[in-house]
Amino acid sequence: MKLKLTNSQIEVISKYLADISKLTFAATVLGFFIPVSAQLVSLSIFLGGIVITAFTFTFSVHLIK
Repeated sequence: MKLKLTNSQIEVISKYLADISKLTFAATVLGFFIPVSAQLVSLSIFLGGIVITAFTFTFSVHLIK
């Protein structure tokens, strides 16, 4: 069964995914470079954050087109 979405629903989902990519970037990629004495972000989390950011951002751009 194929889900039919209206243009406004697609736009909202696209904006939501773009926001998720921004939050993921801020939490993982920027956190890798900011020294915090409590806990450091590991390289695997850093790379995973880049991958998730790229995927969600690309998907949101694809949806908006």
